Amino acid sequence: MSDNSPENRRAIAWRISVYFAALFVVPGIHLPFFSVWLQSRGLSPTEISVILASGILLRLVAGPMAAHAVDRNGRRRQAIIVLTWLSLAFYTLLGWTEGFWPMLGIWLLHTAAWGPIAPFSENIAVLASTRHNLQYGRLRLWGSLSFLVTAYLAGLWLKGRDDNWIFILLLIGMLGLALGSHLLPDLRLPLNRPRIAGAPAMRLMRSPLFLAFLGANACLQASHAMFYTFGTLHWRSQGLSDAQIGFLWAEGVLAEVILFAVGQRVAQHVGGVGLLALAALGGAIRWSFTAFTGDFSVLVALNLLHAATFGCAHLGAMRLLAGGVDPDASASAQSLYSAANSALLAAGTLAVGPLFAAFGGLAYLAMLPLSLGGGLCVLLLWRQRSGLQFVTPAA
Repeated sequence: MSDNSPENRRAIAWRISVYFAALFVVPGIHLPFFSVWLQSRGLSPTEISVILASGILLRLVAGPMAAHAVDRNGRRRQAIIVLTWLSLAFYTLLGWTEGFWPMLGIWLLHTAAWGPIAPFSENIAVLASTRHNLQYGRLRLWGSLSFLVTAYLAGLWLKGRDDNWIFILLLIGMLGLALGSHLLPDLRLPLNRPRIAGAPAMRLMRSPLFLAFLGANACLQASHAMFYTFGTLHWRSQGLSDAQIGFLWAEGVLAEVILFAVGQRVAQHVGGVGLLALAALGGAIRWSFTAFTGDFSVLVALNLLHAATFGCAHLGAMRLLAGGVDPDASASAQSLYSAANSALLAAGTLAVGPLFAAFGGLAYLAMLPLSLGGGLCVLLLWRQRSGLQFVTPAA
Protein backbone atom coordinates (compact mmCIF):
# COMPACT_ATOMS: atom_id res chain seq x y z
CA MET A 1 0.00 0.00 0.00
CA SER A 2 1.55 3.33 -1.02
CA ASP A 3 1.85 6.09 1.55
CA ASN A 4 -0.79 8.22 -0.18
CA SER A 5 -3.06 5.45 -1.43
CA PRO A 6 -6.82 5.87 -0.84
CA GLU A 7 -6.77 3.00 1.67
CA ASN A 8 -3.96 4.56 3.70
CA ARG A 9 -5.56 8.01 3.58
CA ARG A 10 -8.85 6.59 4.86
CA ALA A 11 -7.06 4.68 7.62
CA ILE A 12 -5.19 7.79 8.78
CA ALA A 13 -8.36 9.89 8.67
CA TRP A 14 -10.24 7.26 10.70
CA ARG A 15 -7.49 6.95 13.33
CA ILE A 16 -7.19 10.71 13.85
CA SER A 17 -10.98 11.14 13.93
CA VAL A 18 -11.42 8.45 16.59
CA TYR A 19 -8.60 9.97 18.63
CA PHE A 20 -10.20 13.45 18.47
CA ALA A 21 -13.48 11.91 19.63
CA ALA A 22 -11.68 10.43 22.67
CA LEU A 23 -9.77 13.68 23.32
CA PHE A 24 -12.90 15.85 23.52
CA VAL A 25 -14.78 13.65 25.95
CA VAL A 26 -12.62 15.26 28.66
CA PRO A 27 -13.41 18.94 27.96
CA GLY A 28 -17.02 17.94 27.31
CA ILE A 29 -17.24 17.18 31.04
CA HIS A 30 -14.52 19.50 32.34
CA LEU A 31 -15.64 22.83 30.88
CA PRO A 32 -19.31 22.71 31.93
CA PHE A 33 -18.92 20.92 35.27
CA PHE A 34 -15.38 20.89 36.72
CA SER A 35 -15.85 24.23 38.52
CA VAL A 36 -19.01 22.76 40.06
CA TRP A 37 -16.97 19.83 41.41
CA LEU A 38 -14.35 22.22 42.82
CA GLN A 39 -17.12 24.18 44.51
CA SER A 40 -18.47 20.95 46.02
CA ARG A 41 -15.01 20.43 47.56
CA GLY A 42 -15.43 23.68 49.48
CA LEU A 43 -13.48 26.08 47.23
CA SER A 44 -14.57 29.70 46.80
CA PRO A 45 -15.04 31.39 43.39
CA THR A 46 -11.67 33.12 43.77
CA GLU A 47 -9.91 29.84 44.66
CA ILE A 48 -11.56 28.14 41.67
CA SER A 49 -10.29 30.93 39.42
CA VAL A 50 -6.76 30.59 40.84
CA ILE A 51 -6.65 26.82 40.32
CA LEU A 52 -7.94 26.99 36.77
CA ALA A 53 -5.84 30.03 35.83
CA SER A 54 -2.61 28.64 37.31
CA GLY A 55 -3.01 25.49 35.27
CA ILE A 56 -3.53 27.55 32.15
CA LEU A 57 -0.40 29.62 32.92
CA LEU A 58 1.70 26.49 33.32
CA ARG A 59 1.04 25.68 29.67
CA LEU A 60 3.16 28.74 28.81
CA VAL A 61 6.23 26.78 29.90
CA ALA A 62 5.25 23.14 29.41
CA GLY A 63 3.95 23.46 25.84
CA PRO A 64 6.85 25.30 24.12
CA MET A 65 9.50 23.27 25.99
CA ALA A 66 7.97 19.99 24.89
CA ALA A 67 7.40 21.36 21.35
CA HIS A 68 11.07 22.25 20.90
CA ALA A 69 12.03 18.62 21.58
CA VAL A 70 9.26 17.29 19.33
CA ASP A 71 10.25 19.56 16.41
CA ARG A 72 13.79 18.20 16.69
CA ASN A 73 13.06 14.48 17.02
CA GLY A 74 9.65 14.35 15.29
CA ARG A 75 8.18 11.88 17.81
CA ARG A 76 4.77 13.51 18.15
CA ARG A 77 2.80 10.30 18.63
CA GLN A 78 5.14 8.94 21.31
CA ALA A 79 5.05 12.23 23.20
CA ILE A 80 1.24 12.25 23.26
CA ILE A 81 1.08 8.66 24.52
CA VAL A 82 3.44 9.38 27.44
CA LEU A 83 1.73 12.64 28.34
CA THR A 84 -1.80 11.22 28.34
CA TRP A 85 -0.87 8.44 30.76
CA LEU A 86 0.97 10.88 33.04
CA SER A 87 -1.98 13.29 33.09
CA LEU A 88 -4.32 10.41 33.98
CA ALA A 89 -2.08 9.40 36.91
CA PHE A 90 -1.94 12.92 38.37
CA TYR A 91 -5.64 13.51 37.88
CA THR A 92 -6.41 10.32 39.77
CA LEU A 93 -4.47 11.71 42.76
CA LEU A 94 -6.59 14.87 42.67
CA GLY A 95 -9.69 12.92 43.71
CA TRP A 96 -8.04 11.93 46.98
CA THR A 97 -6.70 15.40 47.77
CA GLU A 98 -8.34 17.85 50.20
CA GLY A 99 -7.83 21.59 50.64
CA PHE A 100 -6.92 24.43 48.32
CA TRP A 101 -3.10 24.25 48.41
CA PRO A 102 -2.74 20.45 48.05
CA MET A 103 -5.30 20.47 45.24
CA LEU A 104 -3.45 23.31 43.53
CA GLY A 105 -0.17 21.37 43.67
CA ILE A 106 -1.64 18.19 42.17
CA TRP A 107 -3.52 20.21 39.56
CA LEU A 108 -0.28 21.84 38.41
CA LEU A 109 1.38 18.43 37.98
CA HIS A 110 -1.61 17.24 35.96
CA THR A 111 -1.59 20.39 33.82
CA ALA A 112 2.14 20.12 33.09
CA ALA A 113 1.42 16.78 31.41
CA TRP A 114 -1.94 17.77 29.94
CA GLY A 115 -0.88 21.11 28.45
CA PRO A 116 1.07 19.91 25.37
CA ILE A 117 -1.45 17.20 24.40
CA ALA A 118 -3.96 19.37 22.53
CA PRO A 119 -1.40 21.38 20.47
CA PHE A 120 0.52 18.21 19.56
CA SER A 121 -2.75 16.55 18.53
CA GLU A 122 -3.71 19.52 16.35
CA ASN A 123 -0.19 19.48 14.90
CA ILE A 124 -0.55 15.85 13.83
CA ALA A 125 -3.95 16.60 12.26
CA VAL A 126 -2.60 19.62 10.34
CA LEU A 127 0.45 17.67 9.10
CA ALA A 128 -1.74 14.74 8.06
CA SER A 129 -4.11 17.09 6.23
CA THR A 130 -1.25 18.65 4.28
CA ARG A 131 0.64 15.44 3.55
CA HIS A 132 -2.34 13.22 2.69
CA ASN A 133 -4.70 15.81 1.19
CA LEU A 134 -7.26 15.48 3.99
CA GLN A 135 -9.68 18.18 5.16
CA TYR A 136 -8.66 19.28 8.65
CA GLY A 137 -12.17 20.44 9.54
CA ARG A 138 -13.65 17.01 8.83
CA LEU A 139 -11.07 15.38 11.12
CA ARG A 140 -11.57 17.91 13.89
CA LEU A 141 -15.38 17.89 13.77
CA TRP A 142 -15.40 14.47 15.46
CA GLY A 143 -13.82 16.12 18.49
CA SER A 144 -16.50 18.81 18.52
CA LEU A 145 -19.24 16.21 17.99
CA SER A 146 -17.82 14.20 20.90
CA PHE A 147 -17.85 17.33 23.05
CA LEU A 148 -21.47 17.98 22.08
CA VAL A 149 -22.71 14.49 22.92
CA THR A 150 -20.63 14.26 26.10
CA ALA A 151 -21.76 17.63 27.48
CA TYR A 152 -25.41 16.83 26.86
CA LEU A 153 -25.33 13.29 28.22
CA ALA A 154 -23.25 14.36 31.22
CA GLY A 155 -25.87 17.00 32.03
CA LEU A 156 -28.61 14.36 31.90
CA TRP A 157 -26.58 11.88 33.97
CA LEU A 158 -25.64 14.41 36.66
CA LYS A 159 -29.20 15.60 37.19
CA GLY A 160 -30.05 14.76 40.81
CA ARG A 161 -26.75 12.95 41.41
CA ASP A 162 -23.88 13.76 43.74
CA ASP A 163 -21.28 16.16 42.31
CA ASN A 164 -18.55 13.55 42.90
CA TRP A 165 -19.83 11.88 39.73
CA ILE A 166 -18.19 14.74 37.83
CA PHE A 167 -14.78 13.51 38.95
CA ILE A 168 -15.63 9.89 38.14
CA LEU A 169 -16.81 10.76 34.63
CA LEU A 170 -13.64 12.76 34.00
CA LEU A 171 -11.51 9.85 35.19
CA ILE A 172 -13.25 7.50 32.74
CA GLY A 173 -12.79 10.02 29.94
CA MET A 174 -9.06 10.39 30.59
CA LEU A 175 -8.60 6.63 30.62
CA GLY A 176 -10.33 6.44 27.23
CA LEU A 177 -8.03 9.16 25.90
CA ALA A 178 -4.90 7.39 27.11
CA LEU A 179 -6.00 4.23 25.31
CA GLY A 180 -7.05 6.15 22.19
CA SER A 181 -3.66 7.89 21.90
CA HIS A 182 -2.17 4.61 20.67
CA LEU A 183 -4.30 4.93 17.50
CA LEU A 184 -2.50 8.03 16.25
CA PRO A 185 -0.36 7.69 13.10
CA ASP A 186 3.39 8.16 13.46
CA LEU A 187 4.03 11.14 11.15
CA ARG A 188 7.70 12.05 10.80
CA LEU A 189 9.42 14.39 8.39
CA PRO A 190 12.16 13.29 5.92
CA LEU A 191 15.63 13.63 7.44
CA ASN A 192 17.21 15.21 4.33
CA ARG A 193 14.83 18.17 3.99
CA PRO A 194 15.76 21.86 4.61
CA ARG A 195 15.36 22.69 8.30
CA ILE A 196 14.69 25.80 10.36
CA ALA A 197 17.99 27.34 11.45
CA GLY A 198 18.24 27.79 15.21
CA ALA A 199 15.34 27.47 17.62
CA PRO A 200 12.06 27.57 15.62
CA ALA A 201 10.28 29.37 18.46
CA MET A 202 12.79 32.24 18.40
CA ARG A 203 12.41 32.65 14.63
CA LEU A 204 8.66 32.77 14.99
CA MET A 205 8.71 35.28 17.83
CA ARG A 206 10.77 37.68 15.69
CA SER A 207 8.00 37.77 13.06
CA PRO A 208 5.68 40.80 13.51
CA LEU A 209 2.97 39.02 11.53
CA PHE A 210 3.17 35.97 13.78
CA LEU A 211 2.93 38.20 16.86
CA ALA A 212 -0.18 39.85 15.40
CA PHE A 213 -1.57 36.37 14.70
CA LEU A 214 -0.91 35.36 18.33
CA GLY A 215 -2.52 38.54 19.63
CA ALA A 216 -5.65 38.09 17.55
CA ASN A 217 -6.21 34.50 18.59
CA ALA A 218 -5.30 35.07 22.24
CA CYS A 219 -7.90 37.84 22.52
CA LEU A 220 -10.58 35.84 20.71
CA GLN A 221 -10.07 32.70 22.79
CA ALA A 222 -9.69 34.58 26.10
CA SER A 223 -13.07 36.20 25.50
CA HIS A 224 -14.55 32.82 26.55
CA ALA A 225 -13.09 33.07 30.09
CA MET A 226 -16.38 33.93 31.80
CA PHE A 227 -18.30 31.36 29.78
CA TYR A 228 -15.82 28.54 30.44
CA THR A 229 -15.31 29.24 34.15
CA PHE A 230 -18.68 30.37 35.48
CA GLY A 231 -21.14 29.74 32.64
CA THR A 232 -22.70 26.73 34.38
CA LEU A 233 -22.75 28.32 37.84
CA HIS A 234 -24.35 31.47 36.43
CA TRP A 235 -27.02 29.53 34.58
CA ARG A 236 -27.74 27.49 37.70
CA SER A 237 -28.21 30.75 39.63
CA GLN A 238 -30.67 31.82 36.89
CA GLY A 239 -32.77 28.72 37.56
CA LEU A 240 -31.74 26.59 34.58
CA SER A 241 -31.59 22.83 35.12
CA ASP A 242 -28.49 20.71 34.52
CA ALA A 243 -30.23 19.17 31.51
CA GLN A 244 -30.86 22.64 30.03
CA ILE A 245 -27.28 23.65 30.76
CA GLY A 246 -25.95 20.50 29.12
CA PHE A 247 -28.12 21.26 26.09
CA LEU A 248 -26.77 24.82 25.83
CA TRP A 249 -23.17 23.62 25.87
CA ALA A 250 -23.89 20.88 23.36
CA GLU A 251 -26.06 23.05 21.11
CA GLY A 252 -23.34 25.66 20.71
CA VAL A 253 -20.86 23.01 19.68
CA LEU A 254 -23.34 21.56 17.17
CA ALA A 255 -23.09 24.84 15.27
CA GLU A 256 -19.30 24.48 15.48
CA VAL A 257 -19.51 20.93 14.07
CA ILE A 258 -21.53 22.16 11.10
CA LEU A 259 -18.96 24.89 10.49
CA PHE A 260 -16.11 22.36 10.54
CA ALA A 261 -18.01 20.15 8.08
CA VAL A 262 -18.35 22.98 5.55
CA GLY A 263 -15.31 24.92 6.70
CA GLN A 264 -13.30 24.29 3.56
CA ARG A 265 -15.91 26.11 1.46
CA VAL A 266 -16.20 28.98 3.94
CA ALA A 267 -12.42 29.38 4.14
CA GLN A 268 -12.14 29.46 0.34
CA HIS A 269 -14.42 32.49 0.31
CA VAL A 270 -13.08 34.50 3.28
CA GLY A 271 -9.66 32.94 4.00
CA GLY A 272 -8.03 32.34 7.36
CA VAL A 273 -7.87 36.04 8.26
CA GLY A 274 -11.52 36.47 7.27
CA LEU A 275 -12.49 33.66 9.63
CA LEU A 276 -10.75 35.47 12.49
CA ALA A 277 -12.66 38.65 11.62
CA LEU A 278 -15.97 36.74 11.80
CA ALA A 279 -14.95 35.42 15.24
CA ALA A 280 -14.34 38.96 16.52
CA LEU A 281 -17.72 40.15 15.26
CA GLY A 282 -19.51 37.13 16.72
CA GLY A 283 -17.89 37.70 20.13
CA ALA A 284 -18.94 41.34 20.24
CA ILE A 285 -22.56 40.29 19.70
CA ARG A 286 -22.56 37.15 21.86
CA TRP A 287 -21.07 38.54 25.07
CA SER A 288 -22.99 41.82 24.90
CA PHE A 289 -26.35 40.04 24.98
CA THR A 290 -25.42 37.09 27.23
CA ALA A 291 -24.62 39.53 30.05
CA PHE A 292 -28.26 40.59 30.32
CA THR A 293 -30.33 37.44 29.84
CA GLY A 294 -31.14 34.22 31.64
CA ASP A 295 -33.99 33.30 29.31
CA PHE A 296 -33.40 29.80 27.98
CA SER A 297 -34.83 30.46 24.49
CA VAL A 298 -32.65 33.57 24.05
CA LEU A 299 -29.57 31.69 25.25
CA VAL A 300 -30.28 28.94 22.72
CA ALA A 301 -30.04 31.55 19.96
CA LEU A 302 -26.94 33.23 21.40
CA ASN A 303 -25.06 29.97 21.85
CA LEU A 304 -25.26 29.31 18.12
CA LEU A 305 -22.62 32.05 17.87
CA HIS A 306 -20.12 29.59 19.35
CA ALA A 307 -19.60 28.57 15.72
CA ALA A 308 -18.17 32.06 15.20
CA THR A 309 -16.46 32.88 18.51
CA PHE A 310 -14.63 29.56 18.77
CA GLY A 311 -15.19 27.68 15.51
CA CYS A 312 -14.18 30.45 13.07
CA ALA A 313 -11.26 31.49 15.27
CA HIS A 314 -9.88 27.96 15.53
CA LEU A 315 -10.43 27.00 11.91
CA GLY A 316 -8.88 30.28 10.76
CA ALA A 317 -5.86 29.77 13.01
CA MET A 318 -5.25 26.22 11.79
CA ARG A 319 -5.53 27.35 8.17
CA LEU A 320 -2.98 30.13 8.73
CA LEU A 321 -0.60 27.83 10.60
CA ALA A 322 -0.80 25.18 7.87
CA GLY A 323 0.08 27.66 5.14
CA GLY A 324 2.34 30.06 7.00
CA VAL A 325 4.74 27.81 8.92
CA ASP A 326 7.23 25.21 7.70
CA PRO A 327 6.59 21.69 9.11
CA ASP A 328 9.92 21.76 10.99
CA ALA A 329 8.57 24.63 13.08
CA SER A 330 4.97 23.42 13.20
CA ALA A 331 4.96 21.95 16.71
CA SER A 332 6.62 25.10 18.08
CA ALA A 333 4.15 27.34 16.22
CA GLN A 334 1.23 25.27 17.48
CA SER A 335 2.51 25.40 21.06
CA LEU A 336 3.21 29.15 20.94
CA TYR A 337 -0.32 29.63 19.63
CA SER A 338 -1.64 27.52 22.51
CA ALA A 339 0.62 29.29 25.04
CA ALA A 340 -0.48 32.77 23.95
CA ASN A 341 -4.12 31.69 24.17
CA SER A 342 -3.44 30.20 27.61
CA ALA A 343 -1.70 33.33 28.91
CA LEU A 344 -4.55 35.69 28.14
CA LEU A 345 -7.19 33.09 29.04
CA ALA A 346 -5.49 32.68 32.44
CA ALA A 347 -5.57 36.43 33.01
CA GLY A 348 -9.22 36.51 32.01
CA THR A 349 -10.00 33.54 34.26
CA LEU A 350 -8.35 35.25 37.25
CA ALA A 351 -10.26 38.45 36.55
CA VAL A 352 -13.71 36.91 36.20
CA GLY A 353 -13.63 35.27 39.66
CA PRO A 354 -13.97 38.53 41.62
CA LEU A 355 -16.11 40.05 38.83
CA PHE A 356 -18.59 37.18 38.91
CA ALA A 357 -18.71 37.26 42.72
CA ALA A 358 -19.50 41.00 42.61
CA PHE A 359 -21.64 41.40 39.49
CA GLY A 360 -22.89 37.97 38.45
CA GLY A 361 -23.71 37.67 34.75
CA LEU A 362 -22.68 41.26 34.02
CA ALA A 363 -19.10 39.96 34.16
CA TYR A 364 -19.68 38.89 30.54
CA LEU A 365 -19.30 42.56 29.58
CA ALA A 366 -15.59 42.28 30.49
CA MET A 367 -15.26 39.85 27.56
CA LEU A 368 -16.36 42.45 25.01
CA PRO A 369 -13.01 44.36 24.95
CA LEU A 370 -11.22 41.08 24.25
CA SER A 371 -13.31 40.40 21.15
CA LEU A 372 -12.73 43.95 19.96
CA GLY A 373 -8.99 43.67 20.68
CA GLY A 374 -8.87 40.51 18.60
CA GLY A 375 -10.53 42.40 15.77
CA LEU A 376 -7.86 45.13 15.91
CA CYS A 377 -5.09 42.52 15.63
CA VAL A 378 -6.89 40.99 12.65
CA LEU A 379 -6.66 44.35 10.90
CA LEU A 380 -2.85 44.11 11.14
CA LEU A 381 -2.98 40.84 9.20
CA TRP A 382 -5.52 41.97 6.64
CA ARG A 383 -3.13 43.42 4.04
CA GLN A 384 -1.04 40.22 4.05
CA ARG A 385 -4.02 37.84 4.08
CA SER A 386 -3.09 36.26 0.73
CA GLY A 387 -0.16 33.85 1.01
CA LEU A 388 0.64 34.80 4.61
CA GLN A 389 4.06 33.39 5.62
CA PHE A 390 5.34 33.52 9.20
CA VAL A 391 8.64 31.60 8.92
CA THR A 392 10.31 29.33 6.33
CA PRO A 393 13.31 27.00 6.47
CA ALA A 394 16.80 28.29 5.85
CA ALA A 395 18.23 27.50 2.41
